[in-house]
Amino acid sequence: MDAEAITWLRQKIGERKFNLVVAGQFKRGKSSIINALLGDPVLPVGVIPLTSVVTVIRAGATARGRVELLDGSSRALALPELADYVTERGNPRNAKRVRQVIIEHPSTWLAGGVQLIDTPGIGSLYEHNTDVTRDYLPQADAVLLIASVEQPLSRAELDFLTSIRQYADRIFCLLNKTDYLCREELDESMRFVKEAICTAVGTKVPVFPVSARLALEGKRDRSARVAESGFPDFEHALRNFMAEEGWDVWVHSIGKSLLRILAQRRFALGLEAKVLRTPLQQIEGNLAAFNAKKHEFERALVDYQVLIEAGSRALVSEQIEPELDRFKRMQQVRIGNLVTSWQQELSSLSARKLDAELQRRTVREIRNAFDDWLVREERKNSEAFEKLCGRFWGEMQASVDELVRYSSELFAVTFEPITADSSWSPESSFYYKFWHEPPGLATLSSSLVTILPRFVSTKIVVRRRGAVALELIEMQAGRLRHDFEERVLRSVHDARQRMTKRIEMTLAVIEAAIENGVAAHQRGAAEVVAALAQLSRVEQAVLSIEARVRAVDNAA
Repeated sequence: MDAEAITWLRQKIGERKFNLVVAGQFKRGKSSIINALLGDPVLPVGVIPLTSVVTVIRAGATARGRVELLDGSSRALALPELADYVTERGNPRNAKRVRQVIIEHPSTWLAGGVQLIDTPGIGSLYEHNTDVTRDYLPQADAVLLIASVEQPLSRAELDFLTSIRQYADRIFCLLNKTDYLCREELDESMRFVKEAICTAVGTKVPVFPVSARLALEGKRDRSARVAESGFPDFEHALRNFMAEEGWDVWVHSIGKSLLRILAQRRFALGLEAKVLRTPLQQIEGNLAAFNAKKHEFERALVDYQVLIEAGSRALVSEQIEPELDRFKRMQQVRIGNLVTSWQQELSSLSARKLDAELQRRTVREIRNAFDDWLVREERKNSEAFEKLCGRFWGEMQASVDELVRYSSELFAVTFEPITADSSWSPESSFYYKFWHEPPGLATLSSSLVTILPRFVSTKIVVRRRGAVALELIEMQAGRLRHDFEERVLRSVHDARQRMTKRIEMTLAVIEAAIENGVAAHQRGAAEVVAALAQLSRVEQAVLSIEARVRAVDNAA
């Protein structure tokens, strides 16, 4: 059995802990939501991806912390020190080897065994953060998925939501930062989120529009901001869920975890038993044939990796770059014309004020233009990438299926199918870099335009702002091109890793069963009989436990 998973389940049952996992893409306000629930700004928040390790908040008489390290040691942690351990800035790539941080807090939300768990954001620049969050999902009894009105639900969030459904029976979606939008915009955002979630998971998930900022401010100063935040509706629904369904869900969650572990074990038992029933000479011949087929498959896997990387680079050079180049040239002409028209509109301003206003307007126009272009191109590039990956993964899947079928015929064993998806990396690392001229040059230019005749200084300002605008557009296009290429290559790498991991796990099960069978045969017929008898006893025990788990689950 999976000893680590069993140990965790035994501990969870003994402590009677209900894990309410807070998850979502980075910069959506997960830590802010937890702070709002607690009514206390315990967790660090900010405008950059912060959380890098799991933080567990549980009941305690006073607010205090403890950091647990991967080497098994732990120490007390003052709450102001949290950022030194749970953020990318304070603990980059978990260099301090933190397993998790435990916070005790006297909040009524934590009474009765509820634990709030703050996880790293998915889809950030730090791939290890996404891995930590996905690895923690099997421990979730219910999930608070945090989205934001700033951006529509991304493909990564919807894929993540689908993953959550495998583990947690209850999901609450919070649409955070509603204070950023007017009523009409919020209604439109709500409709979009509800439809996107329903399409992704095939069922409705409750969505609550909230402002964590207003909720925390209102709770701390006991003001009407709490009602304005939308938090009371969410808290009412969560409280009812915990009172009426929470522990039934908890029992079902544990049951599902046990059944997954038992099913994995039963599969391995059946495989080993069938190998044991095969004569040793036939096993050795089959093993040689299997290894030859495996090496053939591994060579094909390398070929697929080379081809898909070449295809992804072609996607950038043949589709993304030409489109971006056309867009860049169009914007340079458009912004140049706008600067000329703005000069006429702002003719009454002094040269200094004209310079400042032209700068403000060009930055705004360039930012809006790139935002609009990104929205249009995102879907098109995503579809092109999915098509590219789908073609190669389909060919790779056919090779995997062939290997599985071949192994099945050799050893008379039915294998579970291997599946994997490709995933475009939807969270862009692109950001705007609107820079200014070096201070010395800017001061000199400003001084000159103030002493020159107005018609001369105006021409200088307009010409300079036009030239700067062209350079800004060139810079943003270059950064965006680099970003797209990085995202495509990162997505290829991630999808390839997922596929390879699943393949390796299946091959490891096959090889371990064969090795065990061969070893038993080599020790003699009596050993084979004894091994089969032992496997049968273990299989019956597994089936018995499965039946008991299902009975408890059904009763709950």
